[in-house]
Amino acid sequence: MSARGGLTRWSLRLALAAACATAPAAPAAADDLSRGDAALAAGRWAEALAAYETAYRAQPTRFDVLWRMARAESELGEDAKGEEQRRLVSSAVEHARAAVRVAPDSALGHVWLAVALGRQALKEGPRTRLALAREIKSEADRAIELDARLARAFHVRGAWHRKIAGLSAIERMAAHAVLGGVPKGASMEHAVEDFRRAVALEPDYVNHRLELGRTYLEMKRYDEARAELERAIALPPTSHPRDPQRQEEARRLLARVRKG
Repeated sequence: MSARGGLTRWSLRLALAAACATAPAAPAAADDLSRGDAALAAGRWAEALAAYETAYRAQPTRFDVLWRMARAESELGEDAKGEEQRRLVSSAVEHARAAVRVAPDSALGHVWLAVALGRQALKEGPRTRLALAREIKSEADRAIELDARLARAFHVRGAWHRKIAGLSAIERMAAHAVLGGVPKGASMEHAVEDFRRAVALEPDYVNHRLELGRTYLEMKRYDEARAELERAIALPPTSHPRDPQRQEEARRLLARVRKG
């Protein structure tokens, strides 16, 4: 095969993939996505993933299928244990990467890749976790660059700032050994800024206020921590299926604030 012929075929494959990713979903696939979205909103993660997998088998290069797969697998991975958790999170990363390849200029692929990588990092040792840190920050930054109204991207970046700023001395030594140093620019102040942006965009989302309150607590800014945690508890538990658990966590943290 000539170089010109190979390039032409590769270009045709890319064009076909792009067309499949952006073409209207077939009626059956659209129904699968709707069923999956309804199940996801109700916290039925396995049912949501099963519906998305049906759509995926029919149209495996569709962006709106791929990022939903990553989201459902990430949610399932939060509750799973051991090898099953590792499998789900790894699959979420794989599907999110595929979504980014299909639609690199869409914020949703980048933000769900950042989320999936964050979940993956939680179960890794210090060195692997630190190696993933740069990519998590890069993906969150890219999502915000593409869509500054995406509250989840600010939430992810806020969590990144808090985690990196709070590294232990041993973890900082590992960062110097693996990465040549701790990723620059991380601070608790930047974490507060990002969580506050998330709250401004989605003021009724319980987890934004919970994590902002947690950050204030770690900074010993007790009055601000108390205010955000009380707001998280007072919100109706309708922003996410995990709201009741998150509000219970807010109550536990609020008890710590009162003791402090």
